[in-house]
Amino acid sequence: MITVYALAIITTGLWIMRMVSEKKLIFKRTVLDIPLALFLLGQIISTIFSIDPHISIWGYYSRSNGGLLSIISYIILYYAYVSNFEKEDVLGFLKGAVIAGFFVSLYAIPEHFGLSPSCVILTGDFSASCWVQDVQARVFATLGQPNWLAAYLGMLIFPAIYFLMTARTKLQLFTLYFLLFTLYLAFTFTYSRGATLGLIAGFAVLILSQYLASHLKGAKLNKADFKLLGIVLGGFLLINLFFGSALTEVRLLKNPAVPLRPGFTQAAAPSGTQLENGGTESGQIRLIVWKGALDIFKAYPLFGSGVETFAYAYYQFRPNEHNLVSEWDFLYNKAHNEYLNYLATTGAFGFITYLAIIITFIIYSIQYTVYSKNKSQHTAYSILPAALLAGYISYLIQNFFLFSVVTISIFFYLFPALAFVYLQKTRQLSDKNVIAGTINSLLVLVGRKKIIFRAVQVLIIVIVLLMLNSLYSIWEADTFYKKGTDYNDLGNPGRAYNYLVGAARLNSKEPLYLSELGNAAAASALALSTEDSSTSGELKDDSLFFTELSLSMSPVNTTILRTAIKTYFQLSLLDPAFKAKTLEIVDRSTELAPTDPKLLLNKAVILTQFEEQADAISALEKAIKIKPNYREARLNLAELYIKANQKDRAKEQIDAVVKLIPGDPEALKLQEQLK
Repeated sequence: MITVYALAIITTGLWIMRMVSEKKLIFKRTVLDIPLALFLLGQIISTIFSIDPHISIWGYYSRSNGGLLSIISYIILYYAYVSNFEKEDVLGFLKGAVIAGFFVSLYAIPEHFGLSPSCVILTGDFSASCWVQDVQARVFATLGQPNWLAAYLGMLIFPAIYFLMTARTKLQLFTLYFLLFTLYLAFTFTYSRGATLGLIAGFAVLILSQYLASHLKGAKLNKADFKLLGIVLGGFLLINLFFGSALTEVRLLKNPAVPLRPGFTQAAAPSGTQLENGGTESGQIRLIVWKGALDIFKAYPLFGSGVETFAYAYYQFRPNEHNLVSEWDFLYNKAHNEYLNYLATTGAFGFITYLAIIITFIIYSIQYTVYSKNKSQHTAYSILPAALLAGYISYLIQNFFLFSVVTISIFFYLFPALAFVYLQKTRQLSDKNVIAGTINSLLVLVGRKKIIFRAVQVLIIVIVLLMLNSLYSIWEADTFYKKGTDYNDLGNPGRAYNYLVGAARLNSKEPLYLSELGNAAAASALALSTEDSSTSGELKDDSLFFTELSLSMSPVNTTILRTAIKTYFQLSLLDPAFKAKTLEIVDRSTELAPTDPKLLLNKAVILTQFEEQADAISALEKAIKIKPNYREARLNLAELYIKANQKDRAKEQIDAVVKLIPGDPEALKLQEQLK
């Protein structure tokens, strides 16, 4: 995302420089102008009324994609492309994209056979063992996750088919067949069901559009094109026969690392959810998350809970049945359905305008692919738009089950831009337009005097450099934050505090940094309380300041609230006066996440530390009510019942755990205490 921001800044700077140099406004209109304008307006309004405006502007931390700034960047790149490039440039862009996909595929394929290029580069280990995720079961190359890689390759396969269908020599044909089969082999090794359904839909669109294009124009069916498509599909089916697919269990070559149905049985990795990595309950979980998304929409029907706020809005409406699935304690920052995600976070207005972009491009593509007056069948005029539409449909289908990430989000805006430019369906904004006329007059005025002209150029360069420097500071702050949290996890709050101070100085507007800094300060204050009371007191004050500041910036951010709980609990060990504040933040968290049993367990643990056993028992009973199979809560409750001499109740909890997990050592140990 940082790279996209940088591209948007540099591109805008160069675009303005060109306008200044040519003394005229360079801005071309397309059929998507109104849908894009309304969509952007909806995102802005949704951000203004967001439950967490910071998240809405920047996007959910760690993903970033989808926030208001990212959408603005994509739209800038869309208009920069349609305004500054011509028909002959399109194929160069597509060739670059397809070649990039080819190299990504070469990176992915060895992972399936137990050799990860990442491990070779980073650790010198010629294996795939450096990954926590099982990349041999489902490859992900440089995209971080198999479904994202599949979505990316699924969109690129269709432009590659276009190049195949327009190849002129046998060498080109052979090269493009090899490239296509390489792309599809890497695609296959992702075993992504959503992307596979999208690819099938894309092929249906491509074949049907070419058939209708010839039928409606009264021309003969171009058998050569369909022969090429037949060879491609035959090669793809052969790959699936040997290596299987996301939708079938037939496989001639067995890879012990790959389950028969990877999409259903691949275990969740710590860095993602089962909906991302695939799992035995992925379909069930997805339906539950979708139900929560619809409940968010019902609560915020017009403009949603706020752009990219799903992670925190979902906690408020999280269905209780989510506690009974294997990933009950995962934080879901997306609805795992792009359409429901927009519906929940940007409301009806955002959802409808998003669909307007999609429907407008689809209708336009069909119009110029199938119903165009061009009689020639073997021309880019009909084949290229059909290929771009097929890739676009592939994206739309997979997004019904997943969500967009940066690379495929760029394609969402770039594919229509490529189609419009190639079909020459863009038009320069007329001088008769009041805004265009005013800007043109201003540019002419600037260009008349050389000193003003040079001054404006220098000013543009300075602004671009300053913005890039700010962007670099954001990136550098993130590296400090990562080091700080790593040291916190290693139990070294002093080192963590120093790095987190650096992060906060570079990016003081990120509440997550401030929250972690407050926690590290509290841990450091506690560690120094007996050795250096003066420094400990200063760190305690720092902890309070940064924690309160982060809470004021993102009051509904449950991640920050959870960190604040840890912070105030540590401060309560220094000063009992913070006990009340700790419980206040716990209660605020449970109000924002009423169906989260883990918060109730944490509350009970804290209350036990504060020797408030009755309230701790009450909290654990509530946790078990919303999650009957909560082992840890039942064991903690059994211990409290034993201390309260309520042995019958303790026995009920222990028996329930033994029924869930026969031979559970902690449960058996508590059983011994009851004898």
